[in-house]
Amino acid sequence: MMNRPVAIKKGHIAAFLLVVLFIAGFFFSWWRIVLADRQMRDQFLREVLIAAQGIDLEKIKVLEGSEGDTHKPVYRLVKEQLSRTRNAVLDCRFVYLMGRNDRDEIFFYADSEPQGSADVSPPGQVYSEATDILKMVFTSRRPDTEGPVTDRWGKWVSGFVPLVDKHSGKVVAVIGMDIDASDWGWEVIGRSAFTIGLMLVSLIILASVYFASRRTKDDSGPVLQ
Repeated sequence: MMNRPVAIKKGHIAAFLLVVLFIAGFFFSWWRIVLADRQMRDQFLREVLIAAQGIDLEKIKVLEGSEGDTHKPVYRLVKEQLSRTRNAVLDCRFVYLMGRNDRDEIFFYADSEPQGSADVSPPGQVYSEATDILKMVFTSRRPDTEGPVTDRWGKWVSGFVPLVDKHSGKVVAVIGMDIDASDWGWEVIGRSAFTIGLMLVSLIILASVYFASRRTKDDSGPVLQ
């Protein structure tokens, strides 16, 4: 009769390897999602950097971050530029310029919303939801991304780039862009789906072959030598 303990041992090893493969598949899926998110953040930050290069710092220096800015022609020009930038970047919801006052409060200089919009941020409006990452962009003078983060307008993934005066080395303003967190999430899934799906199909096929093999052995019964 066939050596049953050996057959059982081989079956246990095969089952163990199958479990290991499924665990590895889980971590691979997680890694693929993290990688897609990181690649998207790098791409997003490049978009913000490109937008930052088109900002005239001399125009920003004219702005005071107060209601009086709305009467300045330069304010309207800045808003028009931000609006064009928003339309040029896929899935972008808001583009804005922020400053920091003497009380270390983050405030808006201007944004891409048209006047009269329910979501417009008037000049001087304090952004009380400012995160440590956003504040660090002002102090470190380094671009960064954050999110998903919730504020009074919604839930966003954001990119920030400091606008630094070449002569003084001071941060004149920070340009920011927001993408809706749900749109971001679906894009991450979309970029990961094919690879993860292919891996899952492979695991399902392996599992099916394993269980079919087990059923065949169980149905065959003991084999006489």
